[in-house]
Amino acid sequence: MDIGFVSLNTPRDCAPAVLAKALEERGFESLWVGEHPQVPVSAADSMPAALLHAQQRMWDPLLSLLAAAQATTTLRLGTAVALPLEHELFTFAKQVATLDQFAGGRLLLGVGVGVRSELAVCSPIAWADRYRALADMVAALRALWTEDEAQHRGEFYGFDPVWCHPKPRQRPGPPLLAAATGPKAIGDCLPWTDGWLPGDAAFRDLPAAVADFRQRAEEAGRDPASLDLTIMAWGDPSANRLARYRDLGFNRVVIGGGRRDTDPSATWAFLDKYAAIVTDLR
Repeated sequence: MDIGFVSLNTPRDCAPAVLAKALEERGFESLWVGEHPQVPVSAADSMPAALLHAQQRMWDPLLSLLAAAQATTTLRLGTAVALPLEHELFTFAKQVATLDQFAGGRLLLGVGVGVRSELAVCSPIAWADRYRALADMVAALRALWTEDEAQHRGEFYGFDPVWCHPKPRQRPGPPLLAAATGPKAIGDCLPWTDGWLPGDAAFRDLPAAVADFRQRAEEAGRDPASLDLTIMAWGDPSANRLARYRDLGFNRVVIGGGRRDTDPSATWAFLDKYAAIVTDLR
């Protein structure tokens, strides 16, 4: 099992290029960043003040990962998570493909649907339709990433043949990991996803949740062993806790979730602590 690190990715954090280089030097497998293109002022009372402050100020994830890619050679680069429905289709397709090319095929695209208030600001898609719309957008993106004269006719997205280049370095595109936790959301994502990206704080019984995911994958005609299983570990997980995730079949754990201290000196201490067990968990 590999270990990655997720950054809040704000101006108060370590700069993406500096952080990425430090992670690679310490043996970490990947760097992950999230996104909030905008945060509605009306949502101010729905989250703790510190989290609201950070989400207001997050750097753009794709540009941040581009900086990280330029500073490293082997570190994988992930979004946790990107919000495709909050982007214009063709621009998003080109940006992702360009980043994957510049990164040498190291991109992992964790995707989700975000929150209702944010989607309402920038999209006509109804909240109830979000997972169907995400599946349709994924189909459109994969057409744009693989076909020279791409076309798509779906429920929410449709276009006549177009040229859209570059194509991603990875074929048929960077792995798409679904950040979904509820049974219906997981079922809606399984037909198209390349993997699963849950947070450990979402489950009271994680072994049961993993078993349920595998069963649903089989029922959807997917081979569970072919799916990338990545878990976001909240807080300051012990080595034993990380080993349990490995034993459950996760091939990657991403630490750093829930950290509020963005002092770079505290970040280095945190990374140094886990660098000592990176090799042991592989």
